[in-house]
Amino acid sequence: MEIDEAYKGREHSLIKHELLKGYLEVLLSIVGVSGVRKFTYVDCFAGPWGDDTDSLAGTSIAISLEILEKVRETLEKVHGVQGLEFRAIYIEAAKKRYQQLSDYLGKNCPKGIECHALRGDCSAIQDDILKLCGYQSFAFFFVDPMGWVDVGVPKLAKLLRRPKSELLITFMYDFLNRAIGMADYREQVSQMLGKLGEKDYEQLDRLSSSDRADWVVRKYREQLKTAMGPDGNFPARAFHADVLHKAKERVHYHLVYLTRHHKGIVKFAEASEKVNSLQKIVRAQSKLDSSEQRSLFTAEEMVEHESGTTANLGDVKAYWLRQLTDQPVQYDEARLAGMLEETGWLTRDFQDAFRELQAEKKVENLDGSPRRTKHPVHFEDNERLKRCV
Repeated sequence: MEIDEAYKGREHSLIKHELLKGYLEVLLSIVGVSGVRKFTYVDCFAGPWGDDTDSLAGTSIAISLEILEKVRETLEKVHGVQGLEFRAIYIEAAKKRYQQLSDYLGKNCPKGIECHALRGDCSAIQDDILKLCGYQSFAFFFVDPMGWVDVGVPKLAKLLRRPKSELLITFMYDFLNRAIGMADYREQVSQMLGKLGEKDYEQLDRLSSSDRADWVVRKYREQLKTAMGPDGNFPARAFHADVLHKAKERVHYHLVYLTRHHKGIVKFAEASEKVNSLQKIVRAQSKLDSSEQRSLFTAEEMVEHESGTTANLGDVKAYWLRQLTDQPVQYDEARLAGMLEETGWLTRDFQDAFRELQAEKKVENLDGSPRRTKHPVHFEDNERLKRCV
């Protein structure tokens, strides 16, 4: 594949932005047709990072404005939705970057979207941000700082507590992992993971690198969910996508997603699944670009026959068998969201595992069809599943 020039040397940002695009468009479309008329998008650390061009191509600023404009036009022209109010807020602390940001918005804010540039530290001006968001709008907060200390839970507390909101947070695991256990960073680490005891540190030392990354990000997720709290009868939920180092087999950072609605988890997992395939291609292309030998295969061909699953299929099959009994149970999207959140697997993992179990005559979908080869379970239809005796 040909990686856009704007992302050369920062391929991990391509993955992040593709996930943002894929999910944000779906989110706003769903919310828009459901009756919500006011939307606010907030980029808490807008930058622009390392881009001195006027176009700001390859930045979350240009990408988000493009998505907001597209969704607004689709809702109005295709779905006939009237009375829409779209607002975009971009925050930057550094004077030079703030000026560049302000100039860009002045020239490029799309028609029908109200754009604002705020100067200051996101944590310090949370009240100003919330006031500008208003109390009736649905808000999406994109929290993408350069480092890791700026996403400590206390620093985001007011944004987390806001009703009718979702957040996507860049969690720089690689940086945090180096600080864990260092006395000078105990306070910063505790703001991310809560207070850790000696048993926690001993446990972390025993874990493999992948298990350690999973333990840490789940600990962070739990702290965020506690701070977020419920919105009426809707509890806080969290999911995360892994962004891997482009050349090494390790997590570079996580994208942690927070919502209070089960459909958000399902849709974010779907977006993560699509980006997971792209990430494999980007990593394969990076290896090709760094190799002195010419390959007979393209990056797409190299990953074409790889399994699309992110989990061990045997583990997922065992999970299904623990969940199901000989009594039929309806599996809807709310139940799927709980499974995704609990395991960190993707919907495709559950579909692939159920299909194999079905072929082995170990499970049955009472409302399904044997002709389904890719999606044996339609969770959106509340289908009844059971374990065969």
